[in-house]
Amino acid sequence: MKKWLGLGCGGVLALGLAMTGCGGGSDEQGQLSSGQAKLKGSFASEEWGICDTTGGARVELAYWVPEGKDSVNSLIKKTLERKVIDNILSDAGGDLEDTLSKSSAEAAYELFNKNYRDLKSEYPDAPGCWEVGIKGDTVMTTPQFLFYVMEHYAYTGGAHPNTFQSDYIFDRSTGKLIDGYAFVTDSTALLKLVESEFRKLEKLGPQENLEEAGYFLVNHSFFLPANFTFTQKGIRLYYNPYEIAAYVRGAIALEIPYSDLNGMVDKKRIFGVIGDPHPGN
Repeated sequence: MKKWLGLGCGGVLALGLAMTGCGGGSDEQGQLSSGQAKLKGSFASEEWGICDTTGGARVELAYWVPEGKDSVNSLIKKTLERKVIDNILSDAGGDLEDTLSKSSAEAAYELFNKNYRDLKSEYPDAPGCWEVGIKGDTVMTTPQFLFYVMEHYAYTGGAHPNTFQSDYIFDRSTGKLIDGYAFVTDSTALLKLVESEFRKLEKLGPQENLEEAGYFLVNHSFFLPANFTFTQKGIRLYYNPYEIAAYVRGAIALEIPYSDLNGMVDKKRIFGVIGDPHPGN
């Protein structure tokens, strides 16, 4: 694969996107910690196919999964494996509902490779490789929650590759996914603060029209990104390419400290064990 996709620290793919440091809070033994919260895990690293000057189709994975065999950790692991498979299939094209291709990451790669070969058979002079790289790691773990980020790189022809990031929050008592809004106590105030910080980052005045400046809005209004999570320092918000700006602008990431979030997020819930947040999808 391309040089940027070589294995980095801890065996994680060095995609060069917006991870919170290599390991995301993991120590050398794969123990994750935030205060007293610890969770054992390891990196699932797999690769299939080749990509060189003659072409080819290649998939390379390196993502952290919990090692526990209990039902909760098994569900978290299964969910992460499903996210990886779905990401590969999203780039494969063809019959995405095919049962066999959904059975494992390797089976998803086989469909990815088959569709590449079908394309080359029809258009033998088509240049380049097809590539997918997926990297996942923890952002933070607390007694009740596991905060996780997964990064995805794909190139299947065209002017440029595509990259995106997905944030996931798992309830450690059930293994289920939790919506980030479960920790937001004042979404109106948070939206206002994020817009203010966004404008500062993008060097835009408070009254400057965002759409006229080239940004994409929802019903002409600013919006929170689909992906946001919580770190030791504060809330981290991540706008993927094309989400609020053109591809050339790239991803836009902001981190706002808890000291600026008074009354907007429930910090005690994030770091403690208080009630059950509303489950996400």
